Amino acid sequence: MGNIEYTRHAQRQMKLRRISREEVEEVLSNNHKFYTDRDGNAIYVGHPHGRRIKVVVKKGSEPPKVITAAN
Repeated sequence: MGNIEYTRHAQRQMKLRRISREEVEEVLSNNHKFYTDRDGNAIYVGHPHGRRIKVVVKKGSEPPKVITAAN
């Protein structure tokens, strides 16, 4: 996948939740569900290695800027 930016918040949450950049990239390229939040940010849900992960990307960001990730 191309360049992906991560906010400090996203990096902290990924570390706390033990979510790797590889898992985030997998969710962004092969998600099972997609919707937007009330601010228009994209929310992707995927299951890399059988683990449910949700990734939030800032609206209109190019390259994609990951705001947070959760399981």
